[in-house]
Amino acid sequence: MIEELDRANSIISEFLSMGSNKISEFTIGNLNTIVNAIVPLIQADALSQNKYLLLEINEIANLLLNPNEIRQLILNLCRNGLEAMEEGNYLTIKTYQEANRVVLAVTDQGSGIKPEVLEKIGTPFLSTKDNGTGLGLGVCYGIANRHNAKIDIQTGSKGTTFFVKFIMEN
Repeated sequence: MIEELDRANSIISEFLSMGSNKISEFTIGNLNTIVNAIVPLIQADALSQNKYLLLEINEIANLLLNPNEIRQLILNLCRNGLEAMEEGNYLTIKTYQEANRVVLAVTDQGSGIKPEVLEKIGTPFLSTKDNGTGLGLGVCYGIANRHNAKIDIQTGSKGTTFFVKFIMEN
């Protein structure tokens, strides 16, 4: 019963987070700092599932960020990636700069996203998981939008990469 209450609480929290148009508290910070701080949690998730985590952290510019929202975005993308993979596979988190953007890329070695799901991705309550709420990616898109970032997806039979591209302010 406690498990179901926790699940209901999680669903409600995600739903409220997705629906809120609150003003976020932004500070100048570095995406790498947030990634490095959350890596132990993701590493623990991966190891508990007999999966592995690779980090490719490159030097990037500072951005105007809400650290709590970015942590949530990274966690959601990583947990989705881990759930998409078989045991023994690798999840990669990469940061880099291209032109006027800072990019966060989360890559899994799953079987890819089906085209009919891909075209609806980010739609609230759409889930391919047995116990999924269908809110995680909607929350990610909301966070990206508040950060003036864009999410691009590359998928195929050997895995999926979510690219979150933040525009660098001059």
